[in-house]
Amino acid sequence: MRSLVWTFWLALFSSIVITFLLSVIMLKQWHSFSSYSQLEQDPSYPLQTLSVEIQTALNENKSVDKLLQESPVNKFGNVYLINSLGEDILNRSLPKDILMFLDNQTNLERPIFTRTIKSSLGEQFTLIFYLDSPTPIWELFKRFGLFLVLSAAVFVSVVISWWLASKIVRPIRDIALASSLNEGQEFLNKIDKKILKRSDEIGVLARQLQTSGTKLQNLVYKQKDFLRDVSHEVRSPLARLQLAAETLELDRGDKDALAQIKNEILIIDQLVQDLLHLSHFDRPSHDHNIESISIYKLINECIKRSNILSNEKNILITVESKMLHDINIMGNKFLLERALDNLISNAIRHSPINGNIEVKYEINEDHLCFSVSDQGKGVNDDNLKDIFEPFFRTDSSRSRQTGGFGLGLSLVKRIIEMHKGTVTALNQAGGFMVKILLPR
Repeated sequence: MRSLVWTFWLALFSSIVITFLLSVIMLKQWHSFSSYSQLEQDPSYPLQTLSVEIQTALNENKSVDKLLQESPVNKFGNVYLINSLGEDILNRSLPKDILMFLDNQTNLERPIFTRTIKSSLGEQFTLIFYLDSPTPIWELFKRFGLFLVLSAAVFVSVVISWWLASKIVRPIRDIALASSLNEGQEFLNKIDKKILKRSDEIGVLARQLQTSGTKLQNLVYKQKDFLRDVSHEVRSPLARLQLAAETLELDRGDKDALAQIKNEILIIDQLVQDLLHLSHFDRPSHDHNIESISIYKLINECIKRSNILSNEKNILITVESKMLHDINIMGNKFLLERALDNLISNAIRHSPINGNIEVKYEINEDHLCFSVSDQGKGVNDDNLKDIFEPFFRTDSSRSRQTGGFGLGLSLVKRIIEMHKGTVTALNQAGGFMVKILLPR
């Protein structure tokens, strides 16, 4: 992943380097411009020096080609040495302005400076310096001076800083706009795909926000479903309770109505207890009483409490253990008992009459593995991941003929996760199994 920190420092380093190089180039151009300005204002000194050197070379019968070609003034124009025949001694073609100058014409495009040189042999030469036009940047120097160098450096810094700011701030602004909740629109559904594909921290942030937004949206939907389910579960027993109360008003000796009232009160009480236990796990700071628990006693006590329900359907509960001796684990006994009670009760409700329920547990150096298997119809494979959600039922009619509120497995999952364990459900040949893995 490309880090935004490295992008920032690379941009900063590039800004410094480019600004420095640009400043060096601009300062070098400034020095050249200064030399050009001096030559333009007073060319007499360098040309006088050059003419003396050429005259000395002519008097000593030496070549002047090197002097003409290597003269420092060549950086700002062209130097020609014209003989008495009007020809350049280096056999170069003369520019139009020089030809016009030699014809005594004055409408010249660029200034021309001359010096007359006479050799010891009496031959006369004309030294002509044809000044080049100033470059565009020199024209700017004439107008703005050194302020141009500062402006160029600031401009480069501003451009790179603006690019860096836009690279960082703009996608963050887009994410902020996309993360706003609008009625009728999905959460975080407008994040630019280019931002999501970024490999730096902003891309990671965008992808995490998108994932979090989806989870939050799902939680909102689940909350609405939860409230609707709670209302449904409470409304049904309350309606039956009201009907039984009205019956009892008509006949105060109706024992069936009284029994119905007691039964509906127990149902509502059980629902409230389950909801309280669910809310118990929404308080992370809540202290849990952790103690050493005997696995053998824990499982057998849960099976004994389930005997009444199992005997009503003539269901046999068998226990298979691969332990050679009793083992203790650390945990909250009340919560673990509640989890095992829910699993066994759930297996009894969904097992056929005269069926069998098999409880297995084994332990190794790190984990306790516990499973409850029944001979029920099982669950559709597409629903296996949903059965641990509150109020989930596999039948769309929401019938309570099998008992329960759809909260048992949700409680089991939260209890086991509180103990740092995992719970899974799977269909198997001839039934259904829930498997728990707890760390020792």
